[in-house]
Amino acid sequence: MTQRLFFALWPDDPLREAIQSRVPAGHGGRPVAPENLHLTLAFIGDADAAYAECLARAASTVEMQPFEFELTGLGCFRKPGVLWLGDVAPRAPLERLAQDLNAALTTCGFKPEAREYRPHVTVARKLKAPVARAPIHPIRWSVDRFCLVVSKPGPDGVRYEVVQRYPV
Repeated sequence: MTQRLFFALWPDDPLREAIQSRVPAGHGGRPVAPENLHLTLAFIGDADAAYAECLARAASTVEMQPFEFELTGLGCFRKPGVLWLGDVAPRAPLERLAQDLNAALTTCGFKPEAREYRPHVTVARKLKAPVARAPIHPIRWSVDRFCLVVSKPGPDGVRYEVVQRYPV
């Protein structure tokens, strides 16, 4: 049996509320459930038990210091019709964490995405029309851990569940 996995930064409730407060009304998309909001570091996809265990062990080798960044903008990915909050500043600590995690996961046979890493929080899907990129009142995110998350399909849509936390 396989599970659909990814590694992410997982917001606490006050941060989730701040994220939701920056989403403009009238975007015409389907809002992401508040409990599913996250910022992906590495998307794994389907993993059997042995692969998942290897990934979990590899992730535990990542060393990082706590850091902060801000989400400063809103935009959309036109093709999948996704509304996001992103424009991360400063980017360097977050990019370093994502790179170090991806490098650790390669010991399990993981192949990182070739595309440039574009850190963002998806806040709505299936937009009816593109939304213009715009600045938002910044949201400060303090990072002191990252998580391994499983995607669980259900009758009401997908639910994400944190299965392991990696503190610094």
